[in-house]
Amino acid sequence: MLSRILIFFMFVLVLIKSENNPSYSVRIYSNQAEIIYLLDKLPLEFTDDEWNEIRSDSITLLSDNIHITSQTISEKRKSLNGAKIYIRSPISLDKSTLIFVQGILIDEHNYLVKIQDESIAGQQTLFFSVPPDHIFYLEQPPKSKFYVNFTYDTTDSQVHVTYLRSNLKWHTQYQLNLYENNSTLIAMANIRNDGKSPISIDHAELIGGDVNLNTRSRETVAYFTTTTMTTTTATTMAKTTTIEQGTELFGLYVFTINQPFTIDAKTNYLLPMFHPHVTVERYGLISKYFQTTSNTGYAQRSYRLRSDRYLSRGNCIIRESDRIVGETFLPNLGAKDKYHFSIGQDTDIFYKENVSLISSTKLEENHQHETQTIHTSTRKLSIYEINIQIKNFKTRSITIEYEQTFLYSFQNIQLIMLNNHSFIQDGETIKSNMILQNNDDQTFSYRIERTHH
Repeated sequence: MLSRILIFFMFVLVLIKSENNPSYSVRIYSNQAEIIYLLDKLPLEFTDDEWNEIRSDSITLLSDNIHITSQTISEKRKSLNGAKIYIRSPISLDKSTLIFVQGILIDEHNYLVKIQDESIAGQQTLFFSVPPDHIFYLEQPPKSKFYVNFTYDTTDSQVHVTYLRSNLKWHTQYQLNLYENNSTLIAMANIRNDGKSPISIDHAELIGGDVNLNTRSRETVAYFTTTTMTTTTATTMAKTTTIEQGTELFGLYVFTINQPFTIDAKTNYLLPMFHPHVTVERYGLISKYFQTTSNTGYAQRSYRLRSDRYLSRGNCIIRESDRIVGETFLPNLGAKDKYHFSIGQDTDIFYKENVSLISSTKLEENHQHETQTIHTSTRKLSIYEINIQIKNFKTRSITIEYEQTFLYSFQNIQLIMLNNHSFIQDGETIKSNMILQNNDDQTFSYRIERTHH
């Protein structure tokens, strides 16, 4: 039965068992989970706590051939009207000793009660409304239950229920350990149960990739009705359970968990995933926007990471020689893709940029419109020389990557090369790479021709 269900849905399934419910499956995404189980009877019933975690607009029925003709959602709660209660007596309001009078709740919404007490009104029956905090119940007030009903046509022997819940989710977290000659990336799956009860999982497959799911429906269900019936956080680290290498599925990735495990309520459960082979390049990044005035600053401590396999997005703590040096957030990263990131300034790499205006010329342009009117516009052609001095105070050599971006789209930029170093133009950005030896101090120069209004 279970294998047929898995094949039928062709997706990421997690088998959950409980003593009071039939076995059902869950597709775990980064911000919620989809519950799937075989339909037993209608209407579907949910407690108030369960309903708070469910997206009502996601509840539906699935099969190979089904036509849903109607769906209703209703809230029902056992009425307290007619229940025996105790009321704080008015004669005890100004006294330290509480006096209670027995009564019957007539209207629970307006707190209308009926009492017959000789000490208050002789043999007469009194009806009056009391403050809600003066009513004491003999039993716990009932909570609402929510019912979902369908009418449908199908020729299939099995129909499945599916809906989204927000209490179960997962994400990846990383530790990037860097040494002089090698780098290791450790990936962990952090599965979170925000619910109020534990979840036992026999088999799991987690979905990694760009899945756009809203956590809540933005609109109230139009056919929602209300009726009345008379009737701590802990973190667990698994020692034996592991997650297999991910496999690609229609642009997403599936990670299989090979052992059963249980997640307690309000608990994070961490499982080791894969250890990809990664290469990491370190460099100092000088990235800035063009200014017509001279300026100074420091390079950024930057890295370029590439993995031999897909990496799902997640926070990454970075260590250099076992010491934490920063953290970054890795996006969904395909195999062999490069990811560039910076984690702070490197005060050992100082730069000073001098900008000089070499010449400035006004250009007049004539534009003839369809009406034969000639319009003259003026543009300015300016040539700047940029000299950037870079000092490496380290006791080792360092690679520097320099990029200067020109912000305004209405200007035209043209690089003019000088002889002392190679710069390239990439759209509106001027770039160059250079290597500085230990305690090195070098100056690099180029010119740009800037045409603007």
